[in-house]
Amino acid sequence: MPDARTFPEPMPALVRMILDTRYEDLPESVLRHARYTLLDGMGVMIGGSGMDGIPEIVELVTEKGGAPQTPLPFYGGAYPASEVALALGPMPRAMDCGDLHEEAGHVSEYIVSSLLAATGLRESPVTGEEFLAATVVGQEVLIRLGSAYKVISTAIPNGDCGGHYIFGAVASIGRLLNLTHEQLENAMGIARTMTQPHTMGIYAPATLMVRVHHGLVSQAAITCVQLALKGITGPREQVLTGPKGFFSSVRWDIDPSGVVEGLGTQWVMENITTKGYSACYFSHSSIDGIIDQMAKGGFGPGDIATVHIAVSPSGWDAVCEPVEKKWAPVTVPELQFSLPFAVASAAHDRTVFLQTYEPEASNRPEVRELMTRISSERDPQVSDWGCRMTTTLHDGRVFTDEYVYVKGHPANPFDGADFVAKFRQCVPYSILPLSEDVIEQMIRDVLALEKSSNVVDTLLVPLLPAQASV
Repeated sequence: MPDARTFPEPMPALVRMILDTRYEDLPESVLRHARYTLLDGMGVMIGGSGMDGIPEIVELVTEKGGAPQTPLPFYGGAYPASEVALALGPMPRAMDCGDLHEEAGHVSEYIVSSLLAATGLRESPVTGEEFLAATVVGQEVLIRLGSAYKVISTAIPNGDCGGHYIFGAVASIGRLLNLTHEQLENAMGIARTMTQPHTMGIYAPATLMVRVHHGLVSQAAITCVQLALKGITGPREQVLTGPKGFFSSVRWDIDPSGVVEGLGTQWVMENITTKGYSACYFSHSSIDGIIDQMAKGGFGPGDIATVHIAVSPSGWDAVCEPVEKKWAPVTVPELQFSLPFAVASAAHDRTVFLQTYEPEASNRPEVRELMTRISSERDPQVSDWGCRMTTTLHDGRVFTDEYVYVKGHPANPFDGADFVAKFRQCVPYSILPLSEDVIEQMIRDVLALEKSSNVVDTLLVPLLPAQASV
């Protein structure tokens, strides 16, 4: 396996891909997936626009004020692009329903919010083709670096959830703002000085920093690009590899060769997974599992004696530890990262979505009682995102099954109708009520974004208070 300390610095190659890839070079399958992930990203942003912590962040942004660069959807007004990024970033994460990559972690939540905020820094309108191309390269960089870092399989069991996200955001913003190669290399170098391994402390116990972290990354990414545009230089020789590079912080063996392998011809962003439930993805296979077992066994939650779930080390650290919090969650972040709560809720409702976290739903005695009959174990033999579920009924029947590829995984993907249905499922939770006409138009516009001559008019203006009911 190549040594990251001696591996040639891959950032110049990444920068060439980011800036030199033409829209016309992108395969239709890549563009189609970008449109779908954008629709998904917009949906979870809309749905999360008023969740816990978001109004307070918006209040901070409005109190600070500043240059009216980018319109702030849902709340109105225009503010500095970096401040809008701080406000937008947590919105798609708040639902815990945004997409991710099975090794690199969350993806489009960072890219979409960063790009929307950065549109206000352009002197000329951003076209749909430009926005889609910037989305693709940002997703690609984030996934390649996160995969090399082994975020899911190795970092999380070591108490680390990665610091690579900022590079994907800088890539997308740099492409959108037409940086030169030198400027983007400087921006990436500046980003390197702002990264550090992010610990699992924001997840266990879960706090609002789970979502606020996304806003800080998006805000910092815009600042990196703005500094580079002002002529501020950053380290360019050991950004990712070398003794001082980002990968040198890794305490386990990694393979940096995947960062450049097939670059520009093989698009790993096509392997993004879409989430169908509003909960930590480590719970999704178990949610699918209990629903599947109940359907094939013809039993209800009252028939269950016990449920035992074996999960991967990564899954254990995210949704089972610390045990005292995961089996007695109180706040919405704690509920979103509780495996027993997700499974008990799914047993009663056959789904887990935002309504699951309403106090009258989350505090149901029957849900809390079922949680006491759910146990889990940490099993390295279970796949990272999968589970092995054994459900024992009061009548003595036992169901044991393994679940790996949930709906939305590249091996079991969403189709176009699924993406539209999920978008529709998200938008009723918007803090700003949206008319059916606005919803319909947004679906049409996002799925044909390449036709847009100004994405601010297409993606942001419809979400402003004066337009949302039109």
